[in-house]
Amino acid sequence: MIEIDGSRGEGGGQILRTCVSLSAVTGEPVRISRIREDRPNPGLQPQHVTSIGAVAEICGAEVEGLFAGSKEIVFRPAQTIGGGFEFDVGTAGSISLVVATCLPPLALAKARTTLTVKGGTDVRWSPPIDYLRSVHVPLLERFGCGCDIGIVSRGFYPEGGGEISVEVSPAGALGPVDLGSRGEVLRVEGVSYSQNLPEHVASRMKHSAIKKLLDFREVRIEADLRKGPSTGAGIVLAAVCENTVIGSSALGAKGVRSESLGEGCAEDLMDTLSSKATVDDHMADQILIYMALAGEGSRMVAEQLSRHAETNMWVIEQMLGKKFSVDKREDSVEVRTV
Repeated sequence: MIEIDGSRGEGGGQILRTCVSLSAVTGEPVRISRIREDRPNPGLQPQHVTSIGAVAEICGAEVEGLFAGSKEIVFRPAQTIGGGFEFDVGTAGSISLVVATCLPPLALAKARTTLTVKGGTDVRWSPPIDYLRSVHVPLLERFGCGCDIGIVSRGFYPEGGGEISVEVSPAGALGPVDLGSRGEVLRVEGVSYSQNLPEHVASRMKHSAIKKLLDFREVRIEADLRKGPSTGAGIVLAAVCENTVIGSSALGAKGVRSESLGEGCAEDLMDTLSSKATVDDHMADQILIYMALAGEGSRMVAEQLSRHAETNMWVIEQMLGKKFSVDKREDSVEVRTV
C-alpha cells in the first residue's frame, strides 16, 4: 500500500483527488493521512467526500474513513470498467472538480463511460465547466482520449441546481504530447453566460472582452442566456493555438461591473499569451497527471510553477514512480516527463 502524507506541500484537496484518481488507474491501494492538517477546517470537506466517492464508484473501490472531518482514508480500488454513473455534489459543490478527478481513470477504462453530475457548474475556487469544455478536454484529447461535456443547466452559489452530461471514449493508452512551443494563435473562442439576469449582462461582458482582443484575427464569443434555479454570470475565453489551448475565466460577483469581468478575463488571457507559456496557470497543474500517464516524451511550459503544481508533481511521483524534469528559466518553467 502506498502511504501519502496529506499535509505535504500545499496540503489541500488536490492531494486527495490526485491520489484516488491514480490509485484507480494503477490498482494500487493508497492510505492518505494527516488530511488538510494545517487548514482552519482540517480533514475532509463535503466536496472532497463527493469526489473520492465518485472515483470509488467508477472503479469499485472500498474506502475507509470517507466522511466529513476525516483526517485519514484508505482507498482500495478494483477495476474501472466503464458504464453509466450519476453523482450529485449537492447544492453548489463544484461539478468541475468531481469530473476532473474522474477523467484520468475514465481515460483508461475498459469501455465508454457516461456521467451525469449535479451541483455547481460555476463556483468560486474551481474552474468553471466551460473551462473544462474549452481547454481541459481539448488538451486531454491530444493525449488520445475522447471526451464530450454537455451543459444541461447551470448552477451558481449558493443554490446550485446545475447539471452536466459527460461522455468519455477511453484510449488504450495515452500517448505523449509535446507542448514545448505554442505556435501561432489561430483564434480566440469563448462564451459569455448569465442566468436569471437581464440580457445586457452577458452582452456587455462579451463586447468588453472583444474590444480588448481586437489584435487577434478571429474572435468568436457566444452569449449563453438561461433561466434556472440559481443566479449568476461569467465568461470563459480560450486561445486556440497551433499546438495548444490557453484559457482564462472570470466569475460574476455582486458589485462587479460586467465590463470589468470581460476586460479582466481578456487581459488575463493576453498576459499569458505575452509569455512563453504553452499552458495557463490552472492547466499547468492539471496536465501533469496526463503527462505522467503518457510516459516519457511529454513536455509543457508554464509561466511559473505554483506550490499547488509542485505538490501535485510530488504526489504523482509517489503514486506512479515516474519523475519530472524541471528547468526553471528566467521567464518560464519547462517540465518534462523522463
